[in-house]
Amino acid sequence: MTVKYLRDVCQITATKRTDAPRNYSRTGYGSKLPTSRMIQCDGHTRWYRVYVMCYSNCGTAYIIKNREKLVVSDCDLPD
Repeated sequence: MTVKYLRDVCQITATKRTDAPRNYSRTGYGSKLPTSRMIQCDGHTRWYRVYVMCYSNCGTAYIIKNREKLVVSDCDLPD
């Protein structure tokens, strides 16, 4: 399995914070933990939710675009 990064596939044109959807993980760990961040790519109107995959003390942020997980780097998300 190869890792694909969002910045290699498309350009982030907008970001926003929303209320995070409910996290159904009782432990706080899992492969699809929703965050309060959303991203718009390439000027399209669709917003993509940023999820986190977390199994230890470190998590990996990603979005799902065209049924594919694209890793989002911390430097791509402004505060």
